[in-house]
Amino acid sequence: MRRVVIGFAAARGTTLTEDALDAAGLLPVVRTENSPTPDRLLSDYLFPDRSTTDDLVLEEIGYVYEALLEDSSRRDNGAHYTPPELADEIVAHALAPVARADAAVVDIAAGTGVFLLASARYLASACDVLIAEVVTGCLYGADIDPVAVDIAKLSLWLLCEDPALPLTFLDHRILSGNALVGLVDAGELPADVPDREGYADAMVAVALPLGGRPGKRLEEAYAALRRARRLPAPTVRPIHWALVAPEVMARGGFDAVVGNPPYLGVKRVRDAIGQELRDYLAHTLAGGTTRRADYVIYFLLRAAALSRSEIGMITTDSISEGDTARFGLGALLDRGWQVARAERSAPWPTAGVRFAKIWLTTRPIDEACLDGRTVPAITGTLEDGFSLPEPARLDLDVPLPHGYQGTIVLGRSLVLTPDQAESLALGPLGHTVRPYLSGEDLVTPCGSTASRFVLDVGKLGLEELAEDRALARLVRSKVRAERRRQFVKYPQLKERWWGFLSPVDELYRDAAELTHVIAFSKHSKHLWPVLVGSDHVFSNGLVVYPTQDPAAYAFLASDLHRVWAVRAGGTMLNTAYRYNPSRLRATYPFPTDLAPLRPAGEHLLAALDRVGEERDLGITGVLNLVGDPRTHDPATTDLRQAITDVNHATARLQGVDESLATPDLTASGFGLTPTRQRALMAALVAQNLTLAEASPPPAEASGT
Repeated sequence: MRRVVIGFAAARGTTLTEDALDAAGLLPVVRTENSPTPDRLLSDYLFPDRSTTDDLVLEEIGYVYEALLEDSSRRDNGAHYTPPELADEIVAHALAPVARADAAVVDIAAGTGVFLLASARYLASACDVLIAEVVTGCLYGADIDPVAVDIAKLSLWLLCEDPALPLTFLDHRILSGNALVGLVDAGELPADVPDREGYADAMVAVALPLGGRPGKRLEEAYAALRRARRLPAPTVRPIHWALVAPEVMARGGFDAVVGNPPYLGVKRVRDAIGQELRDYLAHTLAGGTTRRADYVIYFLLRAAALSRSEIGMITTDSISEGDTARFGLGALLDRGWQVARAERSAPWPTAGVRFAKIWLTTRPIDEACLDGRTVPAITGTLEDGFSLPEPARLDLDVPLPHGYQGTIVLGRSLVLTPDQAESLALGPLGHTVRPYLSGEDLVTPCGSTASRFVLDVGKLGLEELAEDRALARLVRSKVRAERRRQFVKYPQLKERWWGFLSPVDELYRDAAELTHVIAFSKHSKHLWPVLVGSDHVFSNGLVVYPTQDPAAYAFLASDLHRVWAVRAGGTMLNTAYRYNPSRLRATYPFPTDLAPLRPAGEHLLAALDRVGEERDLGITGVLNLVGDPRTHDPATTDLRQAITDVNHATARLQGVDESLATPDLTASGFGLTPTRQRALMAALVAQNLTLAEASPPPAEASGT
């Protein structure tokens, strides 16, 4: 890597020696016995097309570093090199409102400095000042990777084209450490401590094991710190912005925060950073309520704490979905920030991810720009329109049974093919062979027919299983072998290893007296209920309501339920929604009784059956047909009317203007227009908040 930087310097007429890098402590050389030499790596990357360092632009130092990585640690943690043109675009819109010669700009996930280089060039050009003045007076940055930080400092040194500047001229501004951890407000420090940075580090050290949770234990830990003879050191390297940039923070913060934070989805955050740090970030940055949110919201919330005016970021496109939107953009909009510009989704040029571009501001704005079009405002879910308040949790008697996630079978050994099922069903324990309904089965032309079977033997003892030799042989050979490999991750399986991981006994108990239940696919193109037989084992890809009441079906099929579930009770994965019935029950302003919806529900079920049988279609095919403006046969037309009648009946019962729930058949499909969806959601949120004011809030556990 040193050869790359030295080559860049030489190609631009600047002498940079190994001795100078050693003296500055930059890019320390670490060689292992089996690693390729730096010269070989440099040659392999730079010279296959006979190019030289002189042919490369300055930002490519960072790209070379990414290419020469001997491990995938940065990519494993969601970090991707940003192409210069993307950084230029983010910087231009973020800095235009604050372009002054003394503007303070920071990148809290700076990597190798692409955004800092872009910021230096932009401010120098906009303010007609020397680049060296901007670099030394305006820019700050941080990254958890010390090598990336060294490259950022060297790149900015080369950009200044001033050999008189020492290589260490940015050591106090471009820092190696975790920019999410540390003090932002100097007032949090006791006034009389001699070593302010050491004491700030110690505050982090005692807070981390407690997950940053406010309360008596944390207060006692801070009190003990005042009496300690030796200050503890944290397991992470904090960056205390209150001490790094005291003059900036004293005037309210940086003028702009720019960058491209790491991309880590919900399931990867804890494994990547650890439960302790995840809890700490949740409590110190998000009030303990991040729940199922992407790692990027911590950077977004930190950026808002550091900026007094502008934020410009590249983020994962999940920024507008579910809890990531609720506790990220939604929380910032509630605090007075506005989305000035946004582009919602585009493929990343060099990686298999999609990204969004977000610009936030505290300035008053009369209009915003969404995907290149002018709109009145942009919501926390990156839609055109005005944001709505966060719905409150309610304590209502819900006239709808609990919706359960289906059974987690775990593994393949208990799942049977039709031939295996037919053979085992003839044995003494044939009743344990049950149809296994998946989300995919739910939307096929068969509708409610399972394509597979499952062995439901968890309630039987091993002696009982021995009564059926063929079944017992399968359990002991395939099931036991598979489960042994799963004991480390799921130790609860050791006691009854032949059963399901999560049998959801409550679901099957509630459905025992029913012939049918109502099921949703958790991941589907259409959020639509399907009436299915109750004799199945339901996979965990389904959410099942143990009821066959047409009134309940009408409510669940209505756009009032759908709009609320999508905007306040679910997440979106690509083009499919992930349904969350618990949040629906906790927040939807339910009427006291759904019985008035029963006639409309019966008509809708009959109309669905007619179209499905005539066309041999599953629910997805039926709904695609309903949304096709070229289809006008009598059965489909009757089904559209039945859907409209359900919407109107639900709106009347809810006390909402029926016109808001009237679907239209347009060139883009059949359903509510975005304007009606927003108006309907606004009416329901108003009811939610009215009910919340009239009753005390329910107790809520920590959301971390």
